[in-house]
This record gives sequence, structure tokens and C-alpha cells, in this order.
Amino acid sequence: MQLHRSYLRRTMLLAALAWPAASAAALEHLTIDSPRGDDEQISGEALVEAQDGGLLLKTPDGALRRLPAATIRSRSSDDKPLVPLNDEQLAEKLLAELPPDFRIHQSKNYIVAYNTSRTYAEWTSSLLERLQRAFIAYWKREGCPVAAPAQPLMVLVFADQASYASYAKKDLGSAVGNVIGYYNLETNRIMMYDLTGMQAFGGSRGSLHDITALLSKPAAEPLVATIVHEATHQIAFNCGLQKRLVDNPYWLSEGLATYFETPDLSSSRSWSGIGNVNYSRWDLFRENYHAGKTVPLKRLVADDKLFQSPATAVDAYAQAWAWNYFLIRWRPKQYAAYLKALAAKPLLLEDSPAKRVQQFRDQFGELDELESEFYRRMARVK
Repeated sequence: MQLHRSYLRRTMLLAALAWPAASAAALEHLTIDSPRGDDEQISGEALVEAQDGGLLLKTPDGALRRLPAATIRSRSSDDKPLVPLNDEQLAEKLLAELPPDFRIHQSKNYIVAYNTSRTYAEWTSSLLERLQRAFIAYWKREGCPVAAPAQPLMVLVFADQASYASYAKKDLGSAVGNVIGYYNLETNRIMMYDLTGMQAFGGSRGSLHDITALLSKPAAEPLVATIVHEATHQIAFNCGLQKRLVDNPYWLSEGLATYFETPDLSSSRSWSGIGNVNYSRWDLFRENYHAGKTVPLKRLVADDKLFQSPATAVDAYAQAWAWNYFLIRWRPKQYAAYLKALAAKPLLLEDSPAKRVQQFRDQFGELDELESEFYRRMARVK
């Protein structure tokens, strides 16, 4: 379940007849209708304003909030800039929203709110810190203008699947039972639960050594991969590589995350590398290729529906991994330029399939030639 990609069609009403906010430096102060039924005071920077007065608002905690005009009761502005919340303020805001048994563990670049063991929260932040350092260093070497996020990234870790499901149901709906973690593009947070409490691992919670031992088992590989996958999305959208709420094609966003998600179960740290062959994705892609089930590149680039249908999503993810692996390895400069072009697109506007294909062709050239090289090179991957 990729909640970070579900925003676009839900925001099209706000995007209709919308334009950039008149003064990006102005701070908007609004009273809005709260889901609880009372009034909520909110301030932030207006990124997009619809003709009817609806807003896309960036708030000091890094969230992007869609505010339909009908929910705005009053509005004023001043010339003060948006000041991001600091570490202490972010932690305070998180705790105010969560049940009283939650605590905070803070590392250099993450704030982890948890109601499981502190040891598991520490393991989580340690994994994510390593991923973020490696991710940013990798793209700097490729010449991409990336940097550490401007404020700590927020992660919620629930003690068990039941409490996680209760919280996440508002985002995931009926799919909540099949999703162990996800990144919410609008709140800019990752939600997950303590994997070591799962019955498959005996419900054991212990030392850091115990956690590492449990999550080094083969059964844990897809679980750790999911954490890394969702964390990759969060980092990519906060380090300058990708931009939230522009029309990022699924094949690109999901393929990028699958490229980085591969865990290393032989490592005491569960994840240690970038660019290794993701064999769970690779094996499926190869099977589909030999069975004649891969889709043409043009369709993969133009059509997100392959990733949205349960019948085709797993195969689409495998093919997205293969294409990102190929382009990052053999077309790195064009790939970086493509990411830059996507990040420059306007917020909340959906491209036509034809425009998507043209944007891809602008960076990578003719599809038929590229596709021939792709299959030739991928046939030699071991």
C-alpha cells in the first residue's frame, strides 16, 4: 500500500483553477473546521491557492495540508516567514496527538515516537540514520543537489499490530491488515509497528542483540525491506531529490525505493548497502520476462494503474525495480536530470500520459532503442 502516492486524485478538486500563492513569504493564520467538530487554529505558508479560496498549506511541522474553501472560517496573513518547529517542539506536538503511553527517542535526524521498548525505537532510528547518510552520500556522488532534511523526520512505532491498525485505519482503510508500515506524503511521517512482537518471531522483545538476531532471520527480510522502502520515500522527499505533491510517476518513485530497499541479512545491522541486486524483485521480473508478462516501457511510464491494481502491482514493482536499476547504473546523468525536471513541475497538477512519455523521452531518448539496451544489459545481471 503506497499511501504517499494516493494523494493526487484526492487533491484534484483543490488543484482545479489553482495558482501559486501570491506571497510565498507570507504566513497565513486560519480558523478551520476541525474533524472533531470544533474550531482549529492553524498557521502556515500557502503554497497553492484555488480560485474558490481553498489552500494547500505548509505547516511548521513539515506537513502539507489541503484545506477546501468550505472548511476555512477565517483567514489573515502577515509578512513573517514560516519558521519550522525545532526538535523539542516537534516532539511535543507528536506526544500531544498520541495516546499517553507514547515516549520520544531522538537521534540526529529522526524523532521516533513509540509505545514499544526503547531498545526497538533505538534500533529503528539507527537503521534509518544509516540509510539516510548512505542515501544522501550516494546522490551527492551522482551530482544531485541533495542535503540533510531541514528538520528531523518523524516516525511512529506502535507496540503491536492492533494499536497500529487502530491508528492507521483512517489512512489505509480495509488494507490496514496487510500493511506493516507506510509513509504518508501529506503528514510527512512514517507509521509502523514493532516487528519483534509478531507471532512469527515468538512475540519476543529484548536487547539490541535479540532484535538484530530476530530481524536477521530469512522470514524478516521482506519486513525489514518494507521499513527501508518507506524510509527511502521519506528521505527522497525531504532531501531535495523529489518534491512532494507533484506528479511523480509511480514507476519512478516505487522503483527508486525498491532500488534502496534490499536488506543485508548477513550484516549485524540488517541493511548495509546500495545498488545490490534486489533478488526478490529481480527473480519475479525475470520470470515475467520469460513468460511474456512484462509491459512495454511506454505503458509503464504513462500509466500508474498497474501499481494500483492488486492483480498487477507486484509485477509492476518488479519491473519498476529493473528499470530503475538499469537507468541508475547505465544512465546516471540522465536519471539525475530526469529527477530534477520532475521536481520542477507545478504542485497538484496531473500530467497527461503523452506528456509523461515526452518528459521521459526528453532525458533518455527514443524508447525503442532504450528498451533494446535494457533487455540486453539486464539479461547479463547475475
